[in-house]
Amino acid sequence: MNGIIERLSQIEASAVANVSSEHTDCEAITVQVMKSHYAKEIKSYITLIRPKHWLKNILIFVPLLYAGNLIKLKAFLSSVRCFVAFCLITSAVYVVNDVVDVGRDRQHPFKSKRPIASGQIEINQAIVLAVFLLISGFSLAIVGYNNYFVALFAALYVLMNLLYSFMLKHYAIVDCFCIAAGFVLRIYAGGAVNNDRISEWLFLTMISASLFMAFGKRRGEMMYVADTVTTRKVLASYNLGFLNGMLFVFAGLSAVFYALWAMSNVSTMIYTVPLVIFIICKYLLIVHGETSHGEPTSIILGDRGLMIAICILGLLTVMLLYVR
Repeated sequence: MNGIIERLSQIEASAVANVSSEHTDCEAITVQVMKSHYAKEIKSYITLIRPKHWLKNILIFVPLLYAGNLIKLKAFLSSVRCFVAFCLITSAVYVVNDVVDVGRDRQHPFKSKRPIASGQIEINQAIVLAVFLLISGFSLAIVGYNNYFVALFAALYVLMNLLYSFMLKHYAIVDCFCIAAGFVLRIYAGGAVNNDRISEWLFLTMISASLFMAFGKRRGEMMYVADTVTTRKVLASYNLGFLNGMLFVFAGLSAVFYALWAMSNVSTMIYTVPLVIFIICKYLLIVHGETSHGEPTSIILGDRGLMIAICILGLLTVMLLYVR
C-alpha cells in the first residue's frame, strides 16, 4: 500500500514538474516574441527617419572648414550642435514626405518597402514622430547661438520641403531646384553658426553640384521605374535626352566653379581640382549604370572607389588649409 502511495506521489510530482516546465517554456517564448516585435518596431522607426541621409548634413561643416575654424573647439562644437539639429529636422521632413506620398510609394518597386507604405508604422504614429523631431531640432537650432539665422535657415528648409511635398515636386525643373535649395540652405546654416562668410564661388559651386545630383536622381528614377507616371507624375514631363544634357552641363559647371572657388581661397587648393573632376566623372559613370536609381546618398555610400576618393579629398583639403 505504501508503495502504491509513493508511486502516485511520484506521478503527481512529475506532472507538476511538466506543467511548470511547459509554463516556463511558454513564458520564454512569449518574452522572445515580444523582444522580436519591439526590435522589429525599433528597426522600422530607424528606417523611417533615414539616418544614412544625415550624410548630406555634413555640408554644415564646409564653411567652418574653409574659414579655418575647424580646430577651434567652441566653433566646432557649435557646428556639431547645428549638425544634430538638422539631422532631426531633415528626418522629420522625410517622415512628412512619406506620409504625403504613401499612396504612390505603395506602387513603387522599392519605396513600397518603406515603413509607412508597407504598414509597419501607422500614419498617426509617424505624424507624432515628425512633430517630436521638429520640436527637438528647432530647440537645438535656437538655443545657444548668438543669432537666429540658424533657426531661420532651418525654418526655410522645412517650409520649402513642405511646399515641395504638397505642390512643387509636380513641376519639372522646379522640383530639381527645390532639391538643390535644400543643399544650399545647409551651407548657409553652417555659415550662420560661427558667422563664416559664404563666398560667391562656393554658392555657385553648391548650386551646380546640387542640380547635377538632382537631375541625376530624376534620370535614375526614369530608367529604374517602369511606371513613372504612377510613382512620380513629374517624370512624364522629362525625357532622357534633356536629363542627360543637364547632367553634363552641371557636371562641367561644378568643376569650373569649384576650381575658381579653390583658387580664390588658397592657391594650393588648385591641386584638389583633378580629384574633384575624378569624383564627378566617377559619379557620372555610376548614374549612367543600368541599375542605378540616382539617389545621391546610395551612390556615394554604395561605391567604395567613390568613397575613397571623397575621403582623400577631405584629408587633402585639411592638409592644404591647416598644415603650414
